[in-house]
Amino acid sequence: MQNDLAVESVIDKVRRLVETLGARGPLGLTSLARESGISKTTVYRLCSELVEWGLVNRVDGQYQLGIRLAELGEMAPKSATLADVGHPYIAELFATFRTTVNLTVPHGRRSVRCVDKIWAPGQDHSSYWMGVGTRAPMHCTAAGKAILAFSPAEVFAAVVAQPLVALTPFTIGGPEKLLREMEEIRRTGISWVRNEIRMDSCAIAVPILTEGGRVIGAIAVGLGSQHTGVPPEMKAAMVTQARRIAMAMSRAS
Repeated sequence: MQNDLAVESVIDKVRRLVETLGARGPLGLTSLARESGISKTTVYRLCSELVEWGLVNRVDGQYQLGIRLAELGEMAPKSATLADVGHPYIAELFATFRTTVNLTVPHGRRSVRCVDKIWAPGQDHSSYWMGVGTRAPMHCTAAGKAILAFSPAEVFAAVVAQPLVALTPFTIGGPEKLLREMEEIRRTGISWVRNEIRMDSCAIAVPILTEGGRVIGAIAVGLGSQHTGVPPEMKAAMVTQARRIAMAMSRAS
């Protein structure tokens, strides 16, 4: 049992290192230790082994993901993913409104992960900060709230089981306030955040629901920092594309 626990502990740390580099790399030793929450000594030891394997590269004193990860990914059996199926539909949204569009999926019970993004160079950075592979808390992102509102009750319970981390002065605080917001999102079918995860960042999102009502992801659109409301035509288009993605996923499964 002790050996099993030790193996699990090492695997968990390797997972955190790889995901941290994927979301925020390249990073130096000190930054990687801080971002991953793992001691510098352990980061150095594990990364040295990962470098030998090719999963991580060390360039100019900074660690980054290695090509071996992509090679291993190519060996995995291919199946339809939300990113594969949904890309043409969010591309239509981008072509219509010329603003950043993300596809996001649940990641565990407290966070979400961006799996696809379309944006144009020169756009307000705050509207597309969440890149592919980036994870973020459910309670303060537009996509996260859209997913959380339509998730089973136990997911909400898991989110509020720990204090809601305040990333800005405007991050929603307290289970009661979050619960009221979930009720409003279920009523309107759309979520909205402004300055909750980053200052000068505004976004809206709609859930992607299967025919049976299961939430499998969300479409989020960045509105930049100047918007104060949800354009009705944008909401209608997002809802339509979310429905089309759900139908396409059903056909692909």
